[in-house]
Amino acid sequence: MSKNNSRRFVVYIIVALVMAFLFGNTGFRTLVRRYWELHKLNGQFGDLKKENRLLRKEVYLLENDKSYIEHIARKELGLVSPGEVEYRFKK
Repeated sequence: MSKNNSRRFVVYIIVALVMAFLFGNTGFRTLVRRYWELHKLNGQFGDLKKENRLLRKEVYLLENDKSYIEHIARKELGLVSPGEVEYRFKK
């Protein structure tokens, strides 16, 4: 084989390998897709861990802190203590 034929042969082999890599086997594409899916799920897992931590803190406060319960009752339910008068102002 001459030098030109050798180079041409190597180029054909490289092109064939690239084509086979990109289009022939779906394994690589599946691997990339799974990698990004794993990345997305890890992000969701971190968000859920943070939410779980906040919920555990709120449960602890609801079980142990009477002033927190009073705060929630006033804020979310609009409750007032006996003898208190609530004033509401229009914005």
